Amino acid sequence: MRVPSKSLTVWIIPLLCLLFVGSAVFKAFRPSAEFDFKNFGSLPVVANGRVQPLDSLARNALLSIQAKQRVPGDTAPASPSTWLAELAFQPEVADTRKIFLIHHDEILGLTDFTRADGKSFSHAQLEPSFPALEKEAKRVSQLEPKTWSPYEKALMRLTRNLRLYNQLKNALAMPDTTQMEAELALFLGAVDTAIAEAEKKNQGADFNQQAIDRASGRMREILHWAPLTEIYTTPSGSGQDGWRKLADSVIDAIDAGGPHPATLAYARLGDAYRTKDIAAFNAAVNAYRAWLTENRPTEINKGAAESLFNRIAPFYLCMVLYVIAFLTAIVSWLRPEGCLRRSAFRVLALGLLLHTIGLITRMCLEGRPPVTNLYSSAVFIGWGAIVLSAVIEIFHRNAIGTAVASVIGFATLLIAHHLSLSGDTLEMMRAVLDTNFWLATHVVVITLGYSATFLAGTLAIVFLLRRIFGGMPKSTVVSLRGMVYGVICFATLASFVGTVLGGIWADQSWGRFWGWDPKENGALLIVIWNAIILHARWGGMIRERGMMVMAIFGNIVTSWSWFGTNMLGIGLHSYGFTDAAFVWLSAFILSQLIIMAAGFIPVKR
Repeated sequence: MRVPSKSLTVWIIPLLCLLFVGSAVFKAFRPSAEFDFKNFGSLPVVANGRVQPLDSLARNALLSIQAKQRVPGDTAPASPSTWLAELAFQPEVADTRKIFLIHHDEILGLTDFTRADGKSFSHAQLEPSFPALEKEAKRVSQLEPKTWSPYEKALMRLTRNLRLYNQLKNALAMPDTTQMEAELALFLGAVDTAIAEAEKKNQGADFNQQAIDRASGRMREILHWAPLTEIYTTPSGSGQDGWRKLADSVIDAIDAGGPHPATLAYARLGDAYRTKDIAAFNAAVNAYRAWLTENRPTEINKGAAESLFNRIAPFYLCMVLYVIAFLTAIVSWLRPEGCLRRSAFRVLALGLLLHTIGLITRMCLEGRPPVTNLYSSAVFIGWGAIVLSAVIEIFHRNAIGTAVASVIGFATLLIAHHLSLSGDTLEMMRAVLDTNFWLATHVVVITLGYSATFLAGTLAIVFLLRRIFGGMPKSTVVSLRGMVYGVICFATLASFVGTVLGGIWADQSWGRFWGWDPKENGALLIVIWNAIILHARWGGMIRERGMMVMAIFGNIVTSWSWFGTNMLGIGLHSYGFTDAAFVWLSAFILSQLIIMAAGFIPVKR
């Protein structure tokens, strides 16, 4: 039986996209060729107040230091976990990697370099300048952070990244040690000998003072090592509070009669890595994972799941799919038979499925509802807008819903990516948000209101741009009018319910329903503005074009409530401030004002 060519056309692009996603998933599951850095990266530690795998620790550090998850250079480590192993076990090599970005000439003035030397520098290159950098950072730290200049902010960011780098360097291995397992044995033997000699001394018998001094010297070295990191590697007790730093676990081995399995594992990993003994390295990883599976199954399963999630990078794959869906939808307007329109929608559906899996995975890893910080709010706003757009596309079938969903999905995930540069996106919850019920009701509902308002504004932008540049048939005008009107109705309801739920939460948390906090005012402005649009439409004060212009202004109101209120630095909700957001928020508002002004340009019918 012959398959119609149109049916093949409908499925070619979605199948190619599915193949692209499948290849990324296969690559994430594929075992490591030599050193088992994938399983090494899944080993759990406690950092930033939560259990996370070494892979996440390395990725977040690289994002903070250089805004990328890959180390530059032809001979650079192939993955973040590989880089972390090099940094911990062969720091003299890692110190030569140019990963520290310096954009300010004033900061370069504190070093021996000039702009001609480039923008990226290694730890070894910057080391001679550490005294000057620390002196200047100490001066800046005494100033109010709100008064910092761009130079001072960049300086503090550089010094923070240098501290983070040194914490990672000292987290998994003893400094200046090439054979840690042997060093552990020597240390424990020296301590046992020193204890025996001390007993002789107390009894008045002959004793060996050198043995006591030798053990004291080794103890001082370990005590000096402990404050160099805040990363906890050894699960010696129950819960997160039961984890110990590697240096502390070495000292604990004195009373325990031997090193902890985690301590021994990292010692063997380091020794094998330095000698390029692949078999010994992989054996140490597998032995420690087996111990964790038996004794700490929750932590090792979480570490493995989060490490796999990082390697698949579902939100990055979604961004690619949304771009393809958008381009296919645009081309479909030139070919009215509908094949490309259906292809675009199927690609969007694949992206939405991947987006949903990513959201659910983050919820399971964090044990929280989908919105807990600015990063997750960006991911969820995009998801909510895509779901609403998909419903619109199912009813109208004109590729407008697909195109708008793709734009919003890509834009919000791009925003989320830039928000991730500030650090761990699965961070420990702030006390004011540490209530799952209200996170699942107030925060989710109000965020859906954000999604719907942005969707209405984006549909309105499509209306105005097509009106100016391409003209529209009456059927398209009617469709867009119905889309925007329906979405605004939903946005009004979600924003209102979410604001009321927020007031109830505030009453239970702070003893007042409403306090005119900037974030509360921003949420109220969204409700009021959407209600104004509806009343103006019902009252006949505006028609299609007026409703579209007002809907675009809703983007400005919502963006201010989402980001702008956090930048004020006042109120109980100022917990998500980011410097870079001010410039981008200003640019976004300006772009919306320009499009609104373009809506008043007279166009011949």
